[in-house]
Amino acid sequence: MNDAEERSQRVERWLSIAVGLAAIVAVMVSLYQARLARQQLRASAWPYVSQGNSYIPNSPYRFVVSNQGIGPARIRSFHVLVDGRPVPTWNAAVRGLTGEGEPSLIYSSFGRGSVLVPGSDRTLLTLPVGVRAQRFWLEAQARLRTQVCYCSVYDECWLADGDEPEPTPQRVCTVDSSTEFQQ
Repeated sequence: MNDAEERSQRVERWLSIAVGLAAIVAVMVSLYQARLARQQLRASAWPYVSQGNSYIPNSPYRFVVSNQGIGPARIRSFHVLVDGRPVPTWNAAVRGLTGEGEPSLIYSSFGRGSVLVPGSDRTLLTLPVGVRAQRFWLEAQARLRTQVCYCSVYDECWLADGDEPEPTPQRVCTVDSSTEFQQ
């Protein structure tokens, strides 16, 4: 074999190595782009549930849940706790915090199967103007805790706990019918 043939074979080997490396890089770039696209799709369906209450003297007390995200929140479980113990109804919560029930409370159905669309609010409890509303609000600050476990359309789940500043990621939302809020 002469020098020209050896040089030609060396060039061909280097070219085949370069082509192989280019193919590997192209596959890696393609996988990376697919991963970014998947993350972008998930981010475009991200729900963000928050909860809060409001009371202004001489006005009703309200407890509201909101979806401030950009995707629907599929509610998997909802718990209301008074002094760390689950209560089954809003009237039981009112009784636990004020010592007496409220015959005129207004509440919304909320729990497993509910969906909060992006940008929506749902008032879960309204107590009429009066001393009981004020007492409930004062007691609720330290003794009432609510927990909403919800998932995105991609089954990514979070727990919004009224005692925590941010929802925390969950592998799944567990449902315990013995502690689940019944309305």
